[in-house]
Amino acid sequence: MKFGLIGYPISHSKSPELFRAAYAERPDLTYDLIEEDNFDRAFARFVAEYEAVNVTAPYKGDAFRKVDIADTIARELFAVNILKKKDGKIYGYNSDFWALQKLLTPYADRKARPKVLVIGCGGAGKAAALAALKLRMSVAVANRDFRKAREFCFTGGGMIPLRLEQVRDYAASTQILIYALPVHIDLVETLPLKSRIVVEPNYKDPCLKSLCDAAGATYISGMDWLGEQAIAGYRLMTGLEPDAARVMACCASQ
Repeated sequence: MKFGLIGYPISHSKSPELFRAAYAERPDLTYDLIEEDNFDRAFARFVAEYEAVNVTAPYKGDAFRKVDIADTIARELFAVNILKKKDGKIYGYNSDFWALQKLLTPYADRKARPKVLVIGCGGAGKAAALAALKLRMSVAVANRDFRKAREFCFTGGGMIPLRLEQVRDYAASTQILIYALPVHIDLVETLPLKSRIVVEPNYKDPCLKSLCDAAGATYISGMDWLGEQAIAGYRLMTGLEPDAARVMACCASQ
């Protein structure tokens, strides 16, 4: 059975290595990089050749618009990172959400409702914010484009939109900080990190690891997120249980 990853550019992706770790005893399961600068072309390859695929930037919104049936979380996020053929239809799922929810669950407290600040309103930021909200945390979302944060918070309900210039003051009273922007911005250097839980979904070019180490923060890396996302996603894609220990060990070795 053939599986793969749609995105552009994705030559750096760890997904094929993680898939092989997940199903080391199943050489009949293969995983390709479907690197196309045109989503419709990539989608056509999926339909013609593959059982299911992961979807990464910049195509998660395009994938959502193509599915016949999207699960509840994907509909709330308007984004899909898994496409799967089933019963003659294309189903869409979002394992980004499930990965972030698993990583945040140890810090959930329904009575205290820890305050979470999410910086960034792309796919990972939205998934993280929704995961925290579903865990009954108090969630604020800041973004370089304030209108995008405001629209998402209004649609999701129960979240506070912030402008970037409000972040430093708001962060002073938060327990969990999720930095979901794909690039470093000057604001990073001013964030209060001491004694906080910091999640950074970006595994390719993380900006907060050294700052968190210096400040004594608890740092949850993009590789942790990638591993949990892979485990949840591969289970959905194949219908088979992945070797979670091997996947996480593979992530830890990067």
